[in-house]
Amino acid sequence: MQPSQFQTDGTLRLSLMGGQARAFLCQSTRLVQEARDIHNLSNVATAALGRLLTGASMMGNMLKDERDSLTAYLKGGGPLGTVLAVAHADGTVKGYVQCPDVELSLRADGKLDVGRAVGRDGQLTVIKDLGLKEPYVGISNLVSGEIGEDLAMYFTASEQTPSLVSLGVLVGEKVLSAGGLIIQIMPGCSDVALHSIEQSAPMFLNISHTFLEYGLMGTLSQLLGHLEPEILGRGMPAYVCDCSRERFERGLISLGRQELDDMIHEDHGAEVNCQFCNKRYRFTEIQLRTLLERATAK
Repeated sequence: MQPSQFQTDGTLRLSLMGGQARAFLCQSTRLVQEARDIHNLSNVATAALGRLLTGASMMGNMLKDERDSLTAYLKGGGPLGTVLAVAHADGTVKGYVQCPDVELSLRADGKLDVGRAVGRDGQLTVIKDLGLKEPYVGISNLVSGEIGEDLAMYFTASEQTPSLVSLGVLVGEKVLSAGGLIIQIMPGCSDVALHSIEQSAPMFLNISHTFLEYGLMGTLSQLLGHLEPEILGRGMPAYVCDCSRERFERGLISLGRQELDDMIHEDHGAEVNCQFCNKRYRFTEIQLRTLLERATAK
């Protein structure tokens, strides 16, 4: 199977049925391929992280202020370990998988076994930094480890917003297609509109194949055309790491004087790797002494 000609990433923010529901439709093929390249992910790790990155990107688009951010992570007891994504209001994301090289046999239906890789015995945690004194923290139990169903449970249980979530990543030698859909019911939604959405759910199951064949706008027509979609906004999901040397300097200072002193006298320097982009920051003994002076001055 070859990637189609419609491989431009993008996100559509939508109103459905005259405002009775809202939706976010995201094509994220290039985003997920970049994550795969950065972390050298196995196929099942690509599918797991790709789904969470796609979902988190759409959740980022739900944030009100451009300075807001959210962190979503799953700990399900599976061989992948922690799967984590950080998203911003512009839809940019970054993330990682604790054990990126895990490979598992396919499911009986020939699909990647994301549920077994993530595990089902654990929780999904979402932390929103909204510029307040304390961040919002929402936690829900995992349903399947397949991530889409788990995000839907989170929205319903922690945010009291009934939601339908479909996420998909189609992987070959490269990421062939990736994307997702979130539909959320608005207050006052009629029974007729709710029934229409529920009846449409089976159409969303193979969403990565739909994106592969039709692209973003074609998928909008194929999956949501009968729900009277109105485009309210557009975005561009992307994998962006905002790490910096200054941020790691602050992190080293926060370790305290004893930890810095040990690095100076025992290691004669330090090297720190960013877990999101694998960039390395090297600190010489002289630079660590400067940081120690700053830590001592606090």
